[in-house]
Amino acid sequence: MKLPLKPNDVRLAWRLLSKEPVYSGVAILGLAVALAACFLLAGLVRHAWTYNDALAEAGRIVTVKERRNLFPRADWGESAPGPLAAAALRQGLIEAATSARSVDLGARVDTPGGKRFVQIRPSVVDPNYLAFFGVPTLAGDAAAALARPDALVVSRAEALRLFGTADAMGKVLTIAGLPYVVRAIVADLPENTSPDLRLLLGKGVRDWDKPPASDQQAWFRRVGLYLKPVPGIGTERLGAALEGIVAAERDARLPPGLTEGKVHPLTSIAVTPLADVFFDPDLHASDGERYGNPAAIAGLALLALLILLLAISNYVNLAAVRTAARRREIAVRKTLGISGAGLARQFLAESLLVGASSTLVAAVLAWLTIPLFCELVGRPLASSYDLMAWLGLALAGLATGLLSGIYPAWLAARVPASAALGGRAGETMQGYRMRRVLTVAQFAAAIGLVAASLAVWWQARYASELDPGFDPTQQLVLTLPLEAGKPWSSAMHAFRTELARLPVVEGATAISEAIGRDGMQIIRSVALPHADGAQERVLIEAKEVGANFFDVLGLRPVAGKLFSREKEQGVVLNARAALALGFASPEAAVGQLVDGDLRVIGIAPELRYTSLRDKPGPIMYTASEEQAVLVARVRGPVAAARADIDALWARHFPNDAPDIETAASVFARNYRDDMRQARLLALAGTVAMALASFGIYVLSSYTVRRRAREIVLRKLHGATPRHIGLLVAREWLLLLVLGAALALAPAWLWSERYLSGFVERAPMGSWPLVLAFGLVAAVALLACARQVLLAMRMAPALALREQ
Repeated sequence: MKLPLKPNDVRLAWRLLSKEPVYSGVAILGLAVALAACFLLAGLVRHAWTYNDALAEAGRIVTVKERRNLFPRADWGESAPGPLAAAALRQGLIEAATSARSVDLGARVDTPGGKRFVQIRPSVVDPNYLAFFGVPTLAGDAAAALARPDALVVSRAEALRLFGTADAMGKVLTIAGLPYVVRAIVADLPENTSPDLRLLLGKGVRDWDKPPASDQQAWFRRVGLYLKPVPGIGTERLGAALEGIVAAERDARLPPGLTEGKVHPLTSIAVTPLADVFFDPDLHASDGERYGNPAAIAGLALLALLILLLAISNYVNLAAVRTAARRREIAVRKTLGISGAGLARQFLAESLLVGASSTLVAAVLAWLTIPLFCELVGRPLASSYDLMAWLGLALAGLATGLLSGIYPAWLAARVPASAALGGRAGETMQGYRMRRVLTVAQFAAAIGLVAASLAVWWQARYASELDPGFDPTQQLVLTLPLEAGKPWSSAMHAFRTELARLPVVEGATAISEAIGRDGMQIIRSVALPHADGAQERVLIEAKEVGANFFDVLGLRPVAGKLFSREKEQGVVLNARAALALGFASPEAAVGQLVDGDLRVIGIAPELRYTSLRDKPGPIMYTASEEQAVLVARVRGPVAAARADIDALWARHFPNDAPDIETAASVFARNYRDDMRQARLLALAGTVAMALASFGIYVLSSYTVRRRAREIVLRKLHGATPRHIGLLVAREWLLLLVLGAALALAPAWLWSERYLSGFVERAPMGSWPLVLAFGLVAAVALLACARQVLLAMRMAPALALREQ
């Protein structure tokens, strides 16, 4: 049987759909929302699975990663010691190498309208950086520019951001008070490219990126290192060889007191092909925002497919109910001579029109929400939504429309005219049961997704609002600009002095790193006090703080005393550090000497420096005023205090934008990826819940039509409206319970797996599961309420006449 669509079929389908605007609108919108959601999720999946595909030799290039095992929280990072490349070349392990070192800075762009501050992340690179990756130059001489310390190489997109034009040759960017001129412009690469090619500088002598003063410092400086191994050397062999080089050239020269009794190797080195770096499990465990989990991405792909299948099932349900309602029309048309194939063509034409209309609406929805979705997932996805992606959306929409119309077309074609005119429905009981199964699956998907999103949101919210050991509400964290020089400068000193004198500031202090931020770790090897003279050392994380640090935070000692405004000699420990150093109790450590001549003057209360994914460890505090991170306690509204501090900043650091944030936001950033995951799951859960509610609306509508005579007979025999309402609602309640039975156990297992990554859990219990079930039940009740009321108010005479 041939079913080519004819123009007359499409015109008739348009007239029929126009006569039923409610049905058409609901059908089109349901499919459009699902198509838009799938399109957005597919862009995220494509972004992950095509990482570094823009680099022709990504499969041959490897990136080096390291883990410094001496640190208390030893995480893998995509970095390596700078001199490692030269050593590997000497040993014949690699053919070529290049490196980059990125720094977050503020810069100034001078325009006729005045100066404008911008945040930049320049990469200081080797002269062969662009040639190594095969990136074409659009204007200028990139190789010559990277050989000069005062020249910039920018991408087209970065030129537009900084200067408002892609033709930025000769433009000047002021960094740390010094001018840098754009000497070359390179092509833009997709956002899912690991090497940062937006803003490049050659190596030179700068205050904010001074060359290492010695070979030892060079071996401890981290750079992004990319290598091309010689043929025949695999990643495991290369990683082991590089680890051996680092052990011999750097770690073997460390003081014995720092390394004795410690886990070896002191530094772990491995390499990953650049094509696979996004899914590297070690890097993802250390930085979930930058790297991805292949299982999670595959789950998103399945989620997109699930949403589309739910939408298709909803449309099929609605079309099947509509087909059953049109059985008299179908019978009359068959009596007048139309064939089954002709009816099927018309129904397929209607589905094709619905699919095409849904695709147009989905394209508009997706185009409007792409920026919001990119912000939601924290990924730059613009390159994933190119022309090919939009063509894929069009094909998917049209295919969805045609596939969704097969079952209704089959129903219409197979209905005998005599059966339809006799009042018998055109759908079999098997079809009705199939729709019930689909509705159960919709409920299960909605409940599971909502429960998972609630669990992630609950834990992230609890962690970000957990008491850090001090009140962060009136605390601002200021990171002073690197242009002022290291380790301290007159500009820094003057700024801090005037900061403390501002009327809105109650106190200001210094710290080596903000509480809740793990950007810098200071490790001290402390000798344990032994009466027999034996030497044993313990690695303890140190925090260098100002003398008034504890006063500004409003903290009191657990034992002994803390640093005060007068210069104190000695150190302060937390309770874990006192126990780690072998004292019987924290109080017993007060007044004792550690590491030979360091006297413990007091025990500090516990402060949470890490996220809830890490167990708190021992901390030693030493007094030091010359730190680039300041903490200011302000009075009154924080926004007003921020304005005064901004003005002070502009006077002392005119070349840099203020780097100021609330102490609470520092903690919240640790769980930013979790909150994004919660919002993404909530979005998918909302779509699934809407589709499930749409499905139950269709099913309840069909139930009322199918059981109209039964309802009439029950009313004639004395059934009250309440009994009729329960009769209709009982069906969807059963389906809801079945959906919950399918969803709650997997949702609980997934939540337990997610929560196992935290050392402390939010006291949520089973509430996410209960709330998810209640929320979906409430939405489903609203969805079928209209049909329940229609059944309760059904007039017997009208219902019998309609039969």
